[in-house]
Amino acid sequence: MNNEVKKRILDYFNKDKRIIDNPTCYFYDLAQISRQIKQIQNYAGKNVSLYYAMKANPNKEVISHVLSHECVKGIEIASTGELDIALDSGLESTDRILFTGPGKTPVELERVVKDKIRFINVESLVEAIRINEIAKKLNVDKVDILLRVNIDYFLDGASEHMAGISTKLGIDQKVFLDTFKEIQKLSHLNVCGLHVFAADGVLDYNVLLKYAENVFKYVKEIEPIIPNIQVLDFGGGFGLDYTKENKEFDTKSFFEGLDKLVHEYGFENKEMILELGKYIVGSAGYYVTEIVDIKDCKGQKHIVCAGGVNHMRLPIATDRKHPVYIIERNIPDVYKGQSIVQNEKVDIEGPLCMTEDKISWDEYIENARIGDLVVLTQSGAYCYSASTLWFLSHPLPEEIILR
Repeated sequence: MNNEVKKRILDYFNKDKRIIDNPTCYFYDLAQISRQIKQIQNYAGKNVSLYYAMKANPNKEVISHVLSHECVKGIEIASTGELDIALDSGLESTDRILFTGPGKTPVELERVVKDKIRFINVESLVEAIRINEIAKKLNVDKVDILLRVNIDYFLDGASEHMAGISTKLGIDQKVFLDTFKEIQKLSHLNVCGLHVFAADGVLDYNVLLKYAENVFKYVKEIEPIIPNIQVLDFGGGFGLDYTKENKEFDTKSFFEGLDKLVHEYGFENKEMILELGKYIVGSAGYYVTEIVDIKDCKGQKHIVCAGGVNHMRLPIATDRKHPVYIIERNIPDVYKGQSIVQNEKVDIEGPLCMTEDKISWDEYIENARIGDLVVLTQSGAYCYSASTLWFLSHPLPEEIILR
């Protein structure tokens, strides 16, 4: 955690020495978001298109900032609710929208067909037939789609797998060509390419390059049957380090390797789409909560905070801790001799009436006192919006933009 962010956090909590009604918040550092986007802008090939996967962080000011970068071609959504947020955040045209995800309802499909978004990523034959019937009803000649295929390839080294296993996502490669032949009969659909998102949280760029090569081989194999594959949507996958080791996904080496593969397979005229969310905003977020109590129970210290899994569910849900920092505030003691933490392992927990309410555990802390602040870094993606915010109806954490 850099000193400027630490200073801004302290300024917020200590301003006028006021008592804060809701001592929990998220800070989003826009400069860090720009640094991440520039990593793509500096190294990506000309046929790579960057879309922001807004499910990672749907904060309107964050979306608006992401869209302010010329290299960001548009937004990837997973619901029409996200479509509304994107349009309310400065996205001026629906033809910059990709719609992905399983279980799209007929109502949602009708909305995006009417709005003429760029691509619908189709997950099944059922979905394709529904889109075709909607297009027929609305007198829409053609709807551009990408077909999501669950490739027979398992990526080692990922935090989450979406292909190469039995999953609801995409069309199984074993039946993909047969499914395509049925979709081909649907007169209102235009198959423009494939969606091949397979895994997330990959830190080793070589793993994603091996997968890209496998996809390219598969495309070469099926092109005699599907001759008009113009687009390959790889989804996301770029990993984020959730330790304090400062590991980074090597974007330069990845794009150099991808460019070599593109030339080797003669795919210069195919568009390569990346839907990145976590990589763009994950490292820009900080969750901050005040220590309300420190308890010693059966030989174990417990730091009790104003916010818990209701505000920050990701660590316990993924069994992956975020980097933890303590900011001292020198608040007067509630009583003489109250519990403090000094060079010991603790569980850091929230105010919920459940023992699973932990935002970190077995965490070594040098010093912590009641009134200090717990900061979880790498909290810009899948944290605020993926939490059980209304559980027990505690106040929602404020979202603060650092400009």
